[in-house]
Amino acid sequence: MAQDEEVVEDEIVVTATGRSAAIQDVPIAVTAVSGETLQNSGVENLLDITQLAPSLAIGVGQSSATGTIAYIRGIGTGADNPGFESAVGFFIDGVYRARAGIAVSDLPELERIEILRGPQGTLYGRNTSAGAISVITAGPEFDPGLWLEAGVGDYGYGSMKGGGNLPLGDTFAVRVDGSLRTRDGYLHDITSNRDINNQNRWSARGQALWDITPDASLRVIVDTSETDEECCAVTPIQYGTTQNAINLIVGGAANGEVPGRVGNLNTQLESRNQTVTPGRVYVEQVEDDGISGELNWDIGGVNLTSITAYRDWNALRGQDVDFNRIDIAYREGLTIGFENITQELRLQGEAGNIDWLVG
Repeated sequence: MAQDEEVVEDEIVVTATGRSAAIQDVPIAVTAVSGETLQNSGVENLLDITQLAPSLAIGVGQSSATGTIAYIRGIGTGADNPGFESAVGFFIDGVYRARAGIAVSDLPELERIEILRGPQGTLYGRNTSAGAISVITAGPEFDPGLWLEAGVGDYGYGSMKGGGNLPLGDTFAVRVDGSLRTRDGYLHDITSNRDINNQNRWSARGQALWDITPDASLRVIVDTSETDEECCAVTPIQYGTTQNAINLIVGGAANGEVPGRVGNLNTQLESRNQTVTPGRVYVEQVEDDGISGELNWDIGGVNLTSITAYRDWNALRGQDVDFNRIDIAYREGLTIGFENITQELRLQGEAGNIDWLVG
């Protein structure tokens, strides 16, 4: 008799199947995290979402821009090669992002995040063999309002986010969001006496929502972001057998030993020191710009959705790849760019007991 009582409290609605449905009615493995939960958990980017989704793992290799790797259920594309498309697809407001590096970018205010586990090629394209991450941001509202958030932390961390809604009539509203984040580096280069692995990034976003008719709406989003950081350095745990010779060549101690080292082990890991070849630097500059438009139109019981987008992503990298004072290997002035134009068109409706979707 208890099963006859249907009580739905705080129901989560997802669009994982291309249509709005309660999460318990969606026949796929999906984890949905609400915007309130994301805010209370201090999520700034998709790297932080891993603490809320056990089946998702995102890590950063030699570069946060081109070396970010995402795994769902332990499956992903593990390579520091920007030519490889991730087996986990990233979508923000229905727009496909070409590389997993988008996971480290700061996010605006969110409505929810959906993590779809398993192959999603039917609805999300061939680049989702391990799964997909769909990010739905908060859109313009017809109630005016402003919001501001600031944070401080160790290593000189500081962040600020803000935005506002402005209705321009009963059918048109705009929204702006912006963020700024800085932090000192936590690894120290004893050669140049500077800190590495810092954060210095900003983003801006503008949206417009037009309720054309009671059955049709258009949402346009324009965004831009920049990153100018020194990443990604490491602290050696164990030195190789040639380290003594390297120390002598570059002017190390007379016996070839390094302070804080016993044998081949580094005993001062907590100091987070490293050595960079003089004249070499760590550079990671990223620019990400785009515009998208989403049209939703109810045509006689048939829902038409069209998402058109243009994305332009560019990165400049430089790195002392040998992680040592001797100039063995380095990456300097490496430029990477992706320019994408995407178009999605789908129709969805119901006919008796059939709920259909084509696109």
